[in-house]
Amino acid sequence: MFRSVVFALALALVTLLVGACSPAAPAPAPTPTAGAELAVHFVDVGQGDAILVRTPEGKVMVIDGGPRQSGLVAYMRKVGVQQVDVIVGTNPDADHFGGLVDVLNAFPVKEVWISGQPNTTLTFERFVDAVAKSGAKGVTTRRGDIIKLGSLEARVLHPVDPLFSDRNNNSVVVRLEFGKVSFLFTGDAERRAEESMLNAGVPLRSTVLKVGHHGSRTSSSPPFIAVVRPEVAVYQAASGNSYGHPHRETLQTLAAAGVQVYGTDTRGAVVVRTDGQTYQVTTER
Repeated sequence: MFRSVVFALALALVTLLVGACSPAAPAPAPTPTAGAELAVHFVDVGQGDAILVRTPEGKVMVIDGGPRQSGLVAYMRKVGVQQVDVIVGTNPDADHFGGLVDVLNAFPVKEVWISGQPNTTLTFERFVDAVAKSGAKGVTTRRGDIIKLGSLEARVLHPVDPLFSDRNNNSVVVRLEFGKVSFLFTGDAERRAEESMLNAGVPLRSTVLKVGHHGSRTSSSPPFIAVVRPEVAVYQAASGNSYGHPHRETLQTLAAAGVQVYGTDTRGAVVVRTDGQTYQVTTER
C-alpha cells in the first residue's frame, strides 16, 4: 500500500507541474504519405481490454493489457514489437493493468500515462513496482493533454479534475486521428464520464469506437453514440463471461445507429488498418 501511495503522490505532483501551463493545441492530423499504414489491434485477452497501436513510423502505443498472463506479450512478439513508446493504463483494475505488468517486464518502455487514481489490489502494487523497475517516465494525464507518437498525436479527452469517486468514470479516454480515419478508446468510461465529455464539447466524432466497459449497459449511452457516430465499434470481452457482456441494450443502441460491431469474444483479435483515407477490418476468426 505504501508504494501505491508514493506512486500516486509522485504522479499527482507531475500533474500539478504540467497543469501550471495550458496544454498545447492539438496539431492537425498529418497528411498520410503513400504506403503509410496505421494498424490498431484489439487483442483477444479474455475478459479485459488490450489494444496495440502501431503508427506508420513504427511508434508503438499499448492501451491496457488485460489480466496477468493474458497472452498480450506473446501477441506483441508475434507481430514484431521490440519496444513500446507509450503505455496508457485507462483504469487501475486487474483486467486492464494486470497484463501491463507483463509488458513492462518484457519490453523497454519509454512512458506510462495513467489517471493517477490508485487501487489497493496486489495487481496494482505489482504494476507500480514494474513501472519503477522499468525506468519509464510516469505521467498523470488530464483532458487536453497530447500524447506524441512521432508525427501523430493522441488527444486525451478524459479524466478531469477533480476526479470522480469511481474508477470507471475516471478512465483515461484517448482519441487518435490519422488523415480522415479516427479512433476513440474509452476504457471503462460510463455515462457520467460520457456526459462530462459531451458537455465539454471535446472532439468525439470517430470512425472506430472501442466500446466502453466491455459493452456494459452502463456505457455507450444513445446521446454519446449519436455524437461519436462510429462506423465500426469493437468491444472486448470473454465468451460466456459472468457479467453478461456485451449487454443487449448496448448492442441495440449500436445497431440502431447503423454501426458495424465486432467482439473479441466471437471474432478473436480484431485489427483495423488504415492509410488515412480508407480502412480495412480483419479478424482472427
